[in-house]
Amino acid sequence: MFQPAFAGRCDAYVGQAASASGSALNGLFKKAHGCDKAIAEENFSKFINRAAASGDVDTIVSLAITAIDLKAFLPVWKMLGKFKEYSVRDQVAADIGRKCSANANIVSFIQGAYFGLDPIEFSQWDDALVTCDDDGLVGWVEGLVKAPPASTYDEKYNTLLSSYVKRLSEKALPALEIAAIASAKGSGPFNNILEKMNQSVEPEDFGEEISDENRASLESALVNVANAAPPEKASFVADRLFDAGATDAAASLLPRVYPDRVQDGNSLMYGVASIENCAKTAFIHYSVVTEPAKRWSIIADVEGPIRAAKPKLKCTTQGDWPVIATNEPVKSRDDITAWTKSVKADWESKGFEVKSKEEKGISLD
Repeated sequence: MFQPAFAGRCDAYVGQAASASGSALNGLFKKAHGCDKAIAEENFSKFINRAAASGDVDTIVSLAITAIDLKAFLPVWKMLGKFKEYSVRDQVAADIGRKCSANANIVSFIQGAYFGLDPIEFSQWDDALVTCDDDGLVGWVEGLVKAPPASTYDEKYNTLLSSYVKRLSEKALPALEIAAIASAKGSGPFNNILEKMNQSVEPEDFGEEISDENRASLESALVNVANAAPPEKASFVADRLFDAGATDAAASLLPRVYPDRVQDGNSLMYGVASIENCAKTAFIHYSVVTEPAKRWSIIADVEGPIRAAKPKLKCTTQGDWPVIATNEPVKSRDDITAWTKSVKADWESKGFEVKSKEEKGISLD
């Protein structure tokens, strides 16, 4: 146990920090730490506050690295939350990260923050994750990215994802694909990973279009994810592709979305109907459509063939016959028969006398 005089000398180093600046603060912290680690670390904020009072970010960073080299990680981990200005937090974290390739202690410090801090505190160090170019740290982050947690949202994992994408941009896509596939098979942050996949290929400049190469890479990665995912998650990926204009890629996933409805290898079956109608009478012409999973919607390609059916009514329909199709592939012809009956019932509810007939099947290439 320290003698009172010795402990007082340690406290004196802390007291002198109130009037010190620049490198002198580093020297005083080293002396205080060498004298009594506990006193030094408990009072680290006083050293930082003195450096921050002058607005000298370089001094803050230098002092933080001095503490890191002394393995006084905890007070440095906690210090960012004490800065009122977010810009200062970001700059300090980024500057410390930039020095990691020349200082293995900083790599250990950043890795330790992942395990030692709560999610919000760890997120404050995201800029250090972005700026640190140490291969070991980058590989460590990549390993964590590829092994997503079981929960649908994990703030620490999201911090890793965001920093990884900011650092590597489109080069992050392969690891994100692996992460999405792993998450698709469980209950992890699947949707969040998909969003980061999209962000990884977005151009930095607002209004600029994604390059053709990056768009193709993203589509390919998303198709790979969907083909490894259960139907409900494959459907989510297909919808994202369709919304992004990648209709061919979206359509290619329909057998994965509806695995129990695939016919004869890889084709899908739909029902289509055109309704001849006039003078409160209607005639439903319906057909079975087979399609090789190339179309997100079949309507445009079946309107002509189904409207070409021979008219059955003595009066003439005004305009084109309405054409409708099943909203999704069906399992069997029985499903088409049942769907046709529902169409018939709908027209009857409008006061029409309705008849129906199955026409020749339509096969799309």
